[in-house]
Amino acid sequence: MTTVSFKIDNKDKEQAQALFESMGLSISGAMNLFIKACINTRSIPFEIKAPSYDQLIRSRLEEAENPNNFSPEFKDIDSLMKSLDIRDSAT
Repeated sequence: MTTVSFKIDNKDKEQAQALFESMGLSISGAMNLFIKACINTRSIPFEIKAPSYDQLIRSRLEEAENPNNFSPEFKDIDSLMKSLDIRDSAT
């Protein structure tokens, strides 16, 4: 036997643990079943899909519309350059 560790969101762990316990399994037992199913079928035992373009576009639009992602407003080129920490190389 060997030990494998992995990271999982705390809420996901709690939900998975409750689900597996309702089936009489521990998280370790459930992971062992998953791995054995992968080995036996030589595949992931469920379908994995990339997000649809609609979901991807919607996600990117939400990201672009988020005010926290906006650049600050600059009154002149000097304030822009100062924010970028670019020094005048001529002096």
